[in-house]
Amino acid sequence: MSRKPKMTDEERRAYSARMRGELEAVMERAYGAMVASEDFWTAFLRTAATLGDRSPVNSIAIAAQCPHATRVLSSGDWRKVGRFPVKGSTSIRIWTPIKRRAEGAQGAATATATVDGGQHEAVGEAAEGEGRRVSGYKAGPVFDISQTDGDAYESPVSAPLAAEVIRDVLVGQYREWYGEDPEQAGGFDFTREAPENAVRILLYGHAWRRITEAAAPLPGQHAAEVASAAHVAALVLGVVPGLAVMPPLAGVVTQGKKPPVHESAVRVVETGRAIAHSVSVAAERRRELAPVG
Repeated sequence: MSRKPKMTDEERRAYSARMRGELEAVMERAYGAMVASEDFWTAFLRTAATLGDRSPVNSIAIAAQCPHATRVLSSGDWRKVGRFPVKGSTSIRIWTPIKRRAEGAQGAATATATVDGGQHEAVGEAAEGEGRRVSGYKAGPVFDISQTDGDAYESPVSAPLAAEVIRDVLVGQYREWYGEDPEQAGGFDFTREAPENAVRILLYGHAWRRITEAAAPLPGQHAAEVASAAHVAALVLGVVPGLAVMPPLAGVVTQGKKPPVHESAVRVVETGRAIAHSVSVAAERRRELAPVG
């Protein structure tokens, strides 16, 4: 079988520009859907909770192209675990970092690495190599596990926490961080609540404390972001979530390149993930300190 000829530098630049343009169009459509469709907003939150190794904005991109994705890797990373993209599969495009090889290096990649459509998109995915620094972002191809074939593969997952453990951790953190008893503050008696219901109430309370009304000033926006952040945290922790509420940002226009729902989406996901992470860390510490025997 003859090998596909390599692209010239000019062809590579043209291809990169075309892929970038297509991804920017995907993002534009996705931002529109996020303020018009409760279903898409919920799909985005599910994607962000499932794909914790992807940035909030790449979660938007993936949800718009493959809303049922559960594990997303590049073709090279899939091959490392014995799998490969199925012939004919259409790749999912996400923002990936462009790294400069050395200080002052020039080249086609650097020249096109303006921080615009991909600004901050791959934060958390752009680990810098030694002697390199991220100079911008490009549209890179990845594939969901459903688009691959090969060796059996199990996604890395943490052992699930019991709802009672999550509840107790959240109560303790609320008292420690906010100086209040959540039962007295909210008028709840968590001993009479089903554990998962208590968790949902507490996650909402924590999200309310973490997202300020000044950050979400439009009528109804703060409550929507709080509910959605709690939704993400519940999904990450393996608890049946409460409702995800789409922020009321349709028709809002700003001077910036990205619409207001961009910042709203990032804030929701980062808050939900942070709450879930703090619970997981505290629960693990409790497990380590628990007496044996």
